[in-house]
Amino acid sequence: MKTHHINTPFIVTKDISNGNGFLLAHILYDKIKSIAAYPVKEFYLQDIPEIGDFKFKMYKNAFVNDKLTIQAQLVKQNKEGYVVNITVTKEKAKANHQERICSALFDFPAEKKYSTNRTAC
Repeated sequence: MKTHHINTPFIVTKDISNGNGFLLAHILYDKIKSIAAYPVKEFYLQDIPEIGDFKFKMYKNAFVNDKLTIQAQLVKQNKEGYVVNITVTKEKAKANHQERICSALFDFPAEKKYSTNRTAC
């Protein structure tokens, strides 16, 4: 079984920032949405289905040259599907801890089981 906790580095560049150097929120959302699928890949035989529901909250801005860490963790698994928690942090200057930039929860539906009504000839 693969790990259900992923840490991915992400650097804010000028290309994904506005004129003031702030990271564009939709860019960050797209990135964490793709990373949210990593902890649940092994549960699907085909492509991972579209996210059923999500919550996304920004706490702080990130700026050009900030080094972020995107953490994805499978936090719930049941017959209806899977829930992945995302936390984005950056190292706080002059301190020995991480500052939370945003968090999100993504719901992935369980893979549908297809049945056939074929009868033998």
